[in-house]
Amino acid sequence: MFQDNMVVNSALSAFNNAAIVAPAFFWNAILCAPLFVAIYLFGRFYGKKLGLAEFMNPERVAFWGIIMTMLWVVFMGGNYDVLRDGVSLLPWVTAGILFVSCFFIGTKTRAVPLPLWYGNARASVRRRWWINILLFAILMVPVGFSDTLHWWGPVLQVGAVCVGLLIGRWRAWRLRGVLCMSALMLVATIALLMQPEFFRFGQLGNLTPIHLIGIMMTGILLAAAVATDVVPARGRIHKSAFVKLKWLVRFGTALCMVLFLLTEAVPIFIATTFMAFVLFAMSVWHRESVADSVRHKMLALAVIMFGILVEVPTITALGLFWIAILNSDDVRPDARFLL
Repeated sequence: MFQDNMVVNSALSAFNNAAIVAPAFFWNAILCAPLFVAIYLFGRFYGKKLGLAEFMNPERVAFWGIIMTMLWVVFMGGNYDVLRDGVSLLPWVTAGILFVSCFFIGTKTRAVPLPLWYGNARASVRRRWWINILLFAILMVPVGFSDTLHWWGPVLQVGAVCVGLLIGRWRAWRLRGVLCMSALMLVATIALLMQPEFFRFGQLGNLTPIHLIGIMMTGILLAAAVATDVVPARGRIHKSAFVKLKWLVRFGTALCMVLFLLTEAVPIFIATTFMAFVLFAMSVWHRESVADSVRHKMLALAVIMFGILVEVPTITALGLFWIAILNSDDVRPDARFLL
């Protein structure tokens, strides 16, 4: 009655449909929970043993977060065959992430000399730059294969990496690591929402509430990390005006959150993140001071949530390790003012 290949294809199709609808990132986080718990419990002990407790700070966490985000974009292996039309912004989004990441990395590594290889005894003074060029070309192969939608895709991605590194190493730019990392992660989250099939995240228009809550929590935590790191605590807003404004922004944020859960729209997600940032920025600006523990743990929570969302345990482990080596005091009473 049924051909064997038809039965097999139907089974594979049903499996793929189930896999693309189910919140894979959620189940992946549950499966990795024992590893995450071990990092949280023993990270402080081994961090002190290895001397990493004094090495870690918000800028270094942001630096490694940017590197891991860039590597995820390159090695994630998105499927361009699932796109519904030939016109897509994903190549430009990928190029933008690679450019900003390499620009930041080049700025922070200006003091690191480029590797040099020397010849034999007769030509020991001559620098063999062709070896550097060959190794760099080999490293650019996976970067080029990260975009195969058009023939010019590899050229665009390799050019973004090269131009970003050159401009970054050209002069000492003053960049805030937390701000750059949060911006890159937010752009990656927006791309995840725009084309979930490409990232094997879910099905466009059919995302589950767990998908939407994960995306929304990531945007809100990134907004909190930026607000606590960038906005200064001045105590400038009058208390009566602050209370009224904060309730107004709370209402707007809650409305955007409900609309996002109902519509799955990218503009609504951007508006939700912006309203959350305004809420947190007002709260920080109204305060006389903000504890460093609040800033650090907001950054760690944002990194953890983004790592869970994109299914990269190393990013999640970075945030958990940063929390583990921090002071173990409960910061919820100190961070309650943000809401």
